[in-house]
Amino acid sequence: EEAGTLLAKALKDELGLGEEDIIFAIPRGGVPVAYMVSSELGVPMSVVVVRKLGLPWNEEAGFGAIDPDGTLYLDEKAVALAKLNRRTIEKIASKELKKLEERERKFAPGGYPRVEGKRAVIVDDGAATGYTLIAGAGFIKKRGARKVFSAVPVCPEDTAARLEERTDGFVCYYSSSEPNFAVGSFYRDFHQLSDEEVLEYINRAKERGIYYEGPDDR
Repeated sequence: EEAGTLLAKALKDELGLGEEDIIFAIPRGGVPVAYMVSSELGVPMSVVVVRKLGLPWNEEAGFGAIDPDGTLYLDEKAVALAKLNRRTIEKIASKELKKLEERERKFAPGGYPRVEGKRAVIVDDGAATGYTLIAGAGFIKKRGARKVFSAVPVCPEDTAARLEERTDGFVCYYSSSEPNFAVGSFYRDFHQLSDEEVLEYINRAKERGIYYEGPDDR
């Protein structure tokens, strides 16, 4: 939660967010960060479910991401280095889309709130390659948001440059030049959140009146 508080300060300075804007958390890890940002700044929050596309022999190594519409956001360099063909990519994407839809049923059963003409910020607990943030931003932009920014507490410098280019703006509390960057190394507690923990944060936000879900909730 401390990471969310620090990111909230950075977002306040950079973007001056208000009640008409909306924070979208990427579950699972982005939810507690977004909850703190939302609480600190008084900006409503929701979730946007996207999935990383991992290499067949190492799922932790991503080569892109997929959004709820099934649109792929590929790291073409990683695809070329791994020599992935279209059939392999489609097979992985199909598997991840099913997982994405399962998470939507858990975390966004009512769909996503209206964003037409609004500013939105996609938030996660960190960014390695940045493609899940790019996918989240792409999906929300397709739904009519005026501006879609991305924000994380920590990221490597090269990813910061990519997110600046691929979203309408990027805010990172701490950008690292470490050669072997790992998001978890910057957290005292980086356990994988359970679905129950994610839902607890969502319910806390609902109780405080700062959570929106579904197209008719705003």
